[in-house]
Amino acid sequence: MTATTSKRKKYVREVKPTWWKKLDFYKLYIAREATALPTLWFCLILFYGVVCLGNGSFKADFIPFLQNPIVVILNIITLAAMLLNTVTYYFMTPKVLNIIVKNERINPNIITLGLWAATAVASVLILVLMYI
Repeated sequence: MTATTSKRKKYVREVKPTWWKKLDFYKLYIAREATALPTLWFCLILFYGVVCLGNGSFKADFIPFLQNPIVVILNIITLAAMLLNTVTYYFMTPKVLNIIVKNERINPNIITLGLWAATAVASVLILVLMYI
């Protein structure tokens, strides 16, 4: 059997490069997706730190690298990107997490507050362990 081809032109919807500028929702989506680049930067810094730690040049090479003003600025940008990612993730989680107790869906604010509480506890715990 041979496949028959249609004489009609296939409909291809035009997508302009600025499609994401139409709605604020799309702008936030693009900003959230763009946090992949600062995440890559942070992973490369961690990798470099592990390499310096393995070479025994942590204090000689890695610490001065982190003190470079350009690296400090990039790390501040990375922190802001991670905060954006965290905030949007914490507000999206209750929308996809469907927890039902006694035939009632849990209030989404409880889930969001629980995530922020867990973050606060983990942050305080890490700070305490750093100074022990």
